[in-house]
Amino acid sequence: MKRPDLDIRSNKTVGKRIAANTGLLVGSRGLGVILGLATLLITANALDNQISFGTIIFLHGYMLFFAEVATFQSWQSVIRFGSDDVHNEDPGRLAGLIKFGIKIDVLSAVLAYAGAILLFEFYAVLVAAYPHFAPQGGGFDVEILKPLVMAYSTVVLFQITGTPIGILRLFDKFNGLAFASIVMPGVRLLGAVFAYFMGWGMIGFLCVWYVASVSGYVFKVLLGLSELFKRRLAKPVLKAKEGFFKPREGLWAFVWKSNVDSTLAAGVNQLPILLVGGAFGPAFVAIYKWAEEIAKLLSEGVKLLDQVIYPELARIVSGGEGQRILRLVTRASLVSLGVGLFLAGVVAVIGPFIIETTLGAEYAGVIPLAIVLVLGAALFAAVAPLFPVFYAANRPEKAIYARAAGLIVYVISFFVLIQYFGEIGSALAVVAGYFVGMVLVVILTRQVLRGLHSRDS
Repeated sequence: MKRPDLDIRSNKTVGKRIAANTGLLVGSRGLGVILGLATLLITANALDNQISFGTIIFLHGYMLFFAEVATFQSWQSVIRFGSDDVHNEDPGRLAGLIKFGIKIDVLSAVLAYAGAILLFEFYAVLVAAYPHFAPQGGGFDVEILKPLVMAYSTVVLFQITGTPIGILRLFDKFNGLAFASIVMPGVRLLGAVFAYFMGWGMIGFLCVWYVASVSGYVFKVLLGLSELFKRRLAKPVLKAKEGFFKPREGLWAFVWKSNVDSTLAAGVNQLPILLVGGAFGPAFVAIYKWAEEIAKLLSEGVKLLDQVIYPELARIVSGGEGQRILRLVTRASLVSLGVGLFLAGVVAVIGPFIIETTLGAEYAGVIPLAIVLVLGAALFAAVAPLFPVFYAANRPEKAIYARAAGLIVYVISFFVLIQYFGEIGSALAVVAGYFVGMVLVVILTRQVLRGLHSRDS
């Protein structure tokens, strides 16, 4: 029987691999965002009011919040420890690591669904006792939303993609990941077109979004399984004896720290929609979502570097060459910041014309929000390549400190700024949180790199 194939050698340099993989992800993610914008346009025109559209956005955002917050990001562990196993040519250890990750994925998906249901039940009880906790007007009815939340949140049970994603990134299969990133928005767009011509209402469109989300998750799982079979790792994974409660040294500590960091990151990404919905109701959620999608279209690409650069940094650290990291991440950060600031200007120039001609006057508030959100994304993009340094160096707690500070500042700023600036304050709070996070990440990265340099020398 042939040994499992752990070969990930490449003729390209690290810089060229990062550039090529980033190009793949940027292209596919950009296409995915364009497909998403087309879906939003069709959905907004098909539904009779902003409230129905905003309700769909709120429900999807609520599901995503738990899909990211309550699930362990096992791909981080697969790359961090799997890089050592590949470097040491130890397929048995790698198989045990993958099996451990699969167990984590399944358990966390169940916990995520339970958390989604319990939190909304608690909120429903709170609103029943104290009605002022719900936004006044704007079509926010907790009793109507409750069964929809329970049904739609079952999507998180299919979110067992952490380990499959880690396998693909570990073995440099970014072409598969690039294609996978357009499955969900592609299916959603096709479904939205069908729903539009069939005259479906809010529930019909919600079903379309549900099926598309499940399709995207299942496709990534299948890609991961395919890679295991190609590399003859499927049987070793099934036979692996890696203990769940007592795995290899340092694994659980890394998992918990990376999960806390990913939870905070999900808060940064998904909490705005929930806070906006709670403060202003579904009608403004519809406007905010358009602004967020525009910002995502123009800035998402520069934030993908962390996904590409992390496996490379992990391999560099495993090879004892940590001194190479500083130049690599500094260049990536400067490029990301420059691109983000340029794209903020693009939104300001062409955004008003596009919104006016496609959505109409009722969405006029989208552009000011989008400009501010792109500025915030530019700040985050500048430090996105720095976060993987913490994981590659086995110091994920540093990422926790930076994200926690940024998230705390965002939440406090949100409630303060909306009192003084109204709806635009919700976007200004995002910028405030990103700025604080950026400053801390730079300081902590310098500390970690000094430690790596001392260890390698």
